[in-house]
Amino acid sequence: MHDSERLERIERKVDQIMAAQDDVNAAVTAINDLLTALSTDVQAIAAIIEAGGGTPVDTSALNTAVAQLPAAQAAVDALAVPPTAPGQP
Repeated sequence: MHDSERLERIERKVDQIMAAQDDVNAAVTAINDLLTALSTDVQAIAAIIEAGGGTPVDTSALNTAVAQLPAAQAAVDALAVPPTAPGQP
């Protein structure tokens, strides 16, 4: 195999790696956007529940579910931290 062929092969692999990193970065952005929306929704639901909701209904199941959302969000937050690429700090 000639040097030029090796160089082309290396360049193709680098392009593939860069494309994969772009995909990872896009996924992280999408997850972070989802987390922002989820956090806003959780705060809105909590405010409605705290204010009494305006209707006399049993919200105990909703209260329990909403109480679990911050833990679920924290777990997803942990996944959203992009891994450090090899050779980067």
